[in-house]
Amino acid sequence: MALAALLLAMSVVASISGGPTDPDRPRASFVFEPNGTDVVVTHFGGDGLNGSHVHVESATRGSLGTFAGTEGGACATPVENVTRGSACRVPGAVYEQLYVVWNGSGGDRLVLDRRPADPTPSPTPTATPTPTATPTVTPTPTPTATPTSTPGAVTPGTPTDGTATPGNGTAVPNGTATPGPNGTAAPGGTAPPNGTSAPTGTDAGTGTPAGTPTAAATPASSEALALGRTGG
Repeated sequence: MALAALLLAMSVVASISGGPTDPDRPRASFVFEPNGTDVVVTHFGGDGLNGSHVHVESATRGSLGTFAGTEGGACATPVENVTRGSACRVPGAVYEQLYVVWNGSGGDRLVLDRRPADPTPSPTPTATPTPTATPTVTPTPTPTATPTSTPGAVTPGTPTDGTATPGNGTAVPNGTATPGPNGTAAPGGTAPPNGTSAPTGTDAGTGTPAGTPTAAATPASSEALALGRTGG
């Protein structure tokens, strides 16, 4: 009867405190699973614990609070009775080293489990944009001036055989005399088109030469001349 009363009293105390009575030196293990940038801490086995005595601490930020939400809430959802399978999600702690610590009512402190921090990812370097090549300016060619033709000017032509013929009657380089437009006699003695006499003495006159006069005696020899003198 007395034993039953004692057990009843212990159950009443546990219900008032909001969780089971912790042993003097509890033994419990936890597992840590990353979830994005959060860490889920789950009671894996061992003694059941009062959530107000179980703290989550960070090596970087110190104490984050208790499972039950007292002294700062370490868990996104408070957990008052920490038994096998109970889970606490700690926001934004994936790159921090975490500890699950039991703090007894008498000031005792016991580290139940720990988790090393995930390595901090290196920031992705920003790509340097490739500079755009400046197009090379192509110089504009200067237009060549077209010579203005003079009205009435005679442009010397080029014969089909490649020998230039001047327009003033001067002999071309191959030595052939070319009469000029003014009718001047060519150097070779060839009569120009207008009938001017050639410079070599060739008679350029027209008509038939006169015959030998019929009245004049033609001496036959020196003997005839002597007879003539005697007869006279």
